[in-house]
Amino acid sequence: MSTVGAALASHAAARPDAPAVFCGSRSLTWSELVSRIEARAGHLARALSVSGAFDRAALIAEPDDGEGGMLRAQPRVALDLPDPLELLLSFFAVARVGAVALVLDPGWPQHRKAAILAATDPALVWTPADLADPDRVDGSGDVACLPTVPLVVPAPRPEQLFYAGFTSGSTGVPKGYARTHRSWTESFRLSRAAFAIGPQDHVLVPGGLSHSLHLYGAVEALEAGASVTLAQGLSPGRLARLLAEAAVTVLYGTPTQLVLLTRDSLRLGVQAPALRLALVSGATWGEGEKAALRLAFPGLRLAEFYGASEMSFITLNADPDPAPAGSVGRAFPGVEIEIRDVAGCRLAAGETGTIHVRSPLLFAGYICGGGEEVRRDGGFLTVGDRGHLDAAGNLFLAGREQRMFVSAGLNLFPEEAEALLRALPEIALAAVFGAPDRLRGRVPVAALLPAAGLAPTADRDAQHALLRRRCLGVLMPSLGRARCPRRFHLFDAFPLTPGGKIDLPALERHVLEREAERAGKRLSPEDLP
Repeated sequence: MSTVGAALASHAAARPDAPAVFCGSRSLTWSELVSRIEARAGHLARALSVSGAFDRAALIAEPDDGEGGMLRAQPRVALDLPDPLELLLSFFAVARVGAVALVLDPGWPQHRKAAILAATDPALVWTPADLADPDRVDGSGDVACLPTVPLVVPAPRPEQLFYAGFTSGSTGVPKGYARTHRSWTESFRLSRAAFAIGPQDHVLVPGGLSHSLHLYGAVEALEAGASVTLAQGLSPGRLARLLAEAAVTVLYGTPTQLVLLTRDSLRLGVQAPALRLALVSGATWGEGEKAALRLAFPGLRLAEFYGASEMSFITLNADPDPAPAGSVGRAFPGVEIEIRDVAGCRLAAGETGTIHVRSPLLFAGYICGGGEEVRRDGGFLTVGDRGHLDAAGNLFLAGREQRMFVSAGLNLFPEEAEALLRALPEIALAAVFGAPDRLRGRVPVAALLPAAGLAPTADRDAQHALLRRRCLGVLMPSLGRARCPRRFHLFDAFPLTPGGKIDLPALERHVLEREAERAGKRLSPEDLP
């Protein structure tokens, strides 16, 4: 079985002068891509050897299989690189030498980066300064101008770790989830069989590579021989134009990104006839949003994944055989799903419980952080998501334990109300939070981003009242009064994470600040969940 990055050399040998990667005004052919990775890997191997990192054998305490085994420590290289092209080259170089790439979010504050580095103890930290200075022993310099240093380390093995990503938690040390080569190469194999991505394709990745979805999308495309455009930080309107100008055939993104892209594509009248496939993951979204996407891009095949950083693909909901409305699809090939109760017993179809997954795509363990919601049992893994299966094996989500809050003794899952709100044509995006309440503990309140044709106007109060009536009209019959948001806050834009998801902690703070202002007080730490 191959390892991550092993297929690139064969693509370079077959099509050395064909374009492989585009990033802004820069581009690399396949030959240039592989030579730069090899040069960077050679200098990295030398740096790790000089530091003694390859000679220090150690064990870390997380189990790799739930049976008490140990993940054998490998050299760790932290990548703190805002430039997506430099990050991609460095990522492949780290994988090539058998080390573990710790991919940091460049947008993190320094105290969070320091906490991650203290918790993970990398042998090296690569920053833009390291890559720009060839005299630094821990940097590769301008590898296009440096001779390749022959690699003197064994080729990596499929069962070895090669990557650790980090959750975007708002407090504490983010969880560092570790991945083996095999967990990703198995994902590549299954995805290729399902979608036939190959050298004929041009893939657009519209987000920062510190987000696992976009990093995976870029790496998977190159492994398949497709060319890739890295488009970090572009507005939805610019992305819409890029789809057409670059003749993009495959788009990797989050539902939030696609909702905003659809709005601007329809507004600008942009068409992208080459676009054949959209691969979407990161959040649930409504049937109305999917219909708008198909309207903007006729002939597009939509493939929606439900998954988690710790589990990769779990379900697939794809054209031309989409799942029933409200479902995230059926088990991805090679994946088993069970719904269990609090005692760990398997539940029947239609009964809601915790989602457990068994597959060859699961993560190896945490290198830092972690939480009680992630549990292993008999080869199955859960991250605390809840839902039910119908008789045909379609999975319906009920919510995540981490987002649940208690209101008047009821366990409320924001996702239930959010799904109903997003189904309204007047609503582009919606999020629900628990606001402090002296009587009930917390009460649900909603943040709304109106659809394109309903952007906030001077008559905001009238629009607000109309939207409130529409929202309550769909929420009350389905949820009942106790589970309905009490108040609705309109926004001109939602804050987004570098990965293109709604930044829920930031948006929640904005909502709670409005709630505090409404109550005539200032937001205090006690008001935050």
